[in-house]
Amino acid sequence: MALNYILLGKRVRDLRIKRRMSQAELSELIEKSPPYVSYIESGIKSPSLDTLILLANALGVTADMLLAESLDNHLLVDVGEYAELLNDCSPYERRVLIENARALKKTMREYHFLSKRRNQ
Repeated sequence: MALNYILLGKRVRDLRIKRRMSQAELSELIEKSPPYVSYIESGIKSPSLDTLILLANALGVTADMLLAESLDNHLLVDVGEYAELLNDCSPYERRVLIENARALKKTMREYHFLSKRRNQ
């Protein structure tokens, strides 16, 4: 699977926003211009390996989290994201989120044929 720069950019943008960081703040941390950060986030530019590492460090994530959609074995990254999501939850909140995920999974599998029909 080839590296999808649009999904990489979306992940960078989502993580930056989640951390309440502006493009200018992120660009300062990675020593690049704000327009360059914008180009990365929109998938127009592809970051070098050095810049990818700088981005991961600035956003407080691992490089595999930035590349998750392009990795064949992204299950570990997904598990890490779920753990991060649940980290600050109370036991009650965790239980509700887990039960909702189970119900959603069941519903998606029961009605998967609808998405196949639309694509035909």
